[in-house]
Amino acid sequence: MKKKERRIENISGLTCLFLTLISCVVSFLTKNYYIHALFVFWLCTILIYFGLFKQSLLYGLVYLFTAFWLLEIVPKGVMIISPMLLGMIYKFIVPVMAGYLTFKIPSGKIIAVFQKSALPQSIILIVIIRFIPTISGEFRNIREAMKVRGFTGSISKVLFHPLQTMEYAVVPLIFRSIKVGDELAAASIVRGIENPNKRHSYYSTRLGITDGIILSISICLFILSLTV
Repeated sequence: MKKKERRIENISGLTCLFLTLISCVVSFLTKNYYIHALFVFWLCTILIYFGLFKQSLLYGLVYLFTAFWLLEIVPKGVMIISPMLLGMIYKFIVPVMAGYLTFKIPSGKIIAVFQKSALPQSIILIVIIRFIPTISGEFRNIREAMKVRGFTGSISKVLFHPLQTMEYAVVPLIFRSIKVGDELAAASIVRGIENPNKRHSYYSTRLGITDGIILSISICLFILSLTV
C-alpha cells in the first residue's frame, strides 16, 4: 500500500488536469458506447494502479449498472429509475473519475501548474483549490465526532432522522467552512500570493515516464473517440 501511495505522489499535476479535460471532452462528445466504456475501463485501471481499488470498483459498478439500465431496461418501457438521472450519471461519471484522481494528489501540484502557466494568478483560485481537500478532512472529523456521540450509530437512525442528521453535520460544517476559508486566504497572503515577482513551488511540473504513458494512451483514446 505504501508503494502505491508513493506512486500517486509521482504523478504530475499537469497530467491530472489534462486527463480531466480529456475525460470531459470524451464523455460529452463521443457517441460510441464501446469507446465510452473503454475510456471508463482505462480510468479504472489508472485508479487501481495508484492504489484506489475501492473507488475504482465503485465507479465501475455504478457505470455498468447505469449503462445496462439505459441500454436494456429503459427501451422496454421500465421507468422505475429516471432515465434523465441515469443519463446524467452516464455522462458525468467519466470526468468525476478523473477529477477524483486530481483531488487525491497534493493541492500544491495543481497550484504549481498554474504558477508555471501564463494564466493570471488569483488568490480566489488558490483558496478554492486548497479549500476542497481541507474541508473534506473537516467533514471526516465531524462524521467521526457524530459517531462517538451516537448520532450516526446505525443506518436506520440516519434514514429515519434525516433532518436531525443534517443538522448535526451541516451546521458545524458551515461554521468550519467560514473559518477554514479565512485561514486559507490569510495563509496565501502570508506566503506571498500577492507578490508580483515570479514564485517557485516545492513540487515539480516535469513529466515522468508514468505521466508519458498515461497521457499517450489517453490521447489515443481521445482521438479514437472523435473518429469512431
